Amino acid sequence: MKRIANIHEAPIVLFTLIVIALFSSLSPDFFQFDNARLILDQNISSFIVAIGMTMVILLGGMDLSVGSVLALTATSVGVFLNHGVHPWIAALLGVCIGVLCGAVNGYFIAMRKIPDIIVTLATMYIFRGIAVGISGGTWMTNFPEGFRYFGQGKLLGMSFPLLVAIVLIAVFIYLMRFTRGGRRIYAIGGNGSAAKLAGISVVRTKFTVYVWTGMLVGIAAVIFASKVGSVQASTAGSSLSFEVMAAVLIGGGSIFGGVGTVAGTMIGVLFMGIVKNGLIISKISPFWVDATTGFLIILAIVINTLQRVRQNKSKEGDLV
Repeated sequence: MKRIANIHEAPIVLFTLIVIALFSSLSPDFFQFDNARLILDQNISSFIVAIGMTMVILLGGMDLSVGSVLALTATSVGVFLNHGVHPWIAALLGVCIGVLCGAVNGYFIAMRKIPDIIVTLATMYIFRGIAVGISGGTWMTNFPEGFRYFGQGKLLGMSFPLLVAIVLIAVFIYLMRFTRGGRRIYAIGGNGSAAKLAGISVVRTKFTVYVWTGMLVGIAAVIFASKVGSVQASTAGSSLSFEVMAAVLIGGGSIFGGVGTVAGTMIGVLFMGIVKNGLIISKISPFWVDATTGFLIILAIVINTLQRVRQNKSKEGDLV
């Protein structure tokens, strides 16, 4: 039992189970397979983007521009499709645009050493403005039938976007836990000066993380555009940055860097999806949904913080 309590993700898993039990008692429609599938389906893009945000926050940084990158990428894909570009080529070009946006952020943050909050706040407006400009302020619609596969198709009897998300989650969990690249990210977030003295290329690692984040947002944007079937550049992904940052913190991450896991963040995304879905199904007034969600987010973060404090005290006791 003590070993389970020391698992990093244990508090949020327990709290999520409690919330599930609460909503199940409030509404018989909540604890249904179709509803569970709906929760996963509605949060596919958040799962994918949150992987990148986890790495950024592990570095001790933040990325306020991910929602605007999603809007720019999705809008660009819509423009390509409306000009007759093949869906697969349009999707690939969309991912490349996401990578380019990530590289812009990485260049100014890692190489020019401009604070991440300043760079990503600026690019948040720049990327959103470009998206609105190329769309002419109109909705991007009438996507071809072949493009729907990315957001609504099935592969081996399983939802294609969900399968993509699972593969990406598994890949990045492995990269973060078992590769030198992952250990470098933790080292930089834990103590950047010590990591530099140890021979770790802080600049290259930071740049790579922002490029990876751009790539992941690009993939999420393609799935988002395909699933929704239309894109409004001025509103697409408008709250995404704050939602995925909240998911990282709920999942046990630290805003100061060096602490957190991809698995924990995925549970954080799932927790937020469950809360929003449960409040709607339980017929809570829509005026209270955001306030209740925010309260539960704070409660989850407090529980995780208390868990980390308890674990740190336990480690200090073992050293004495």
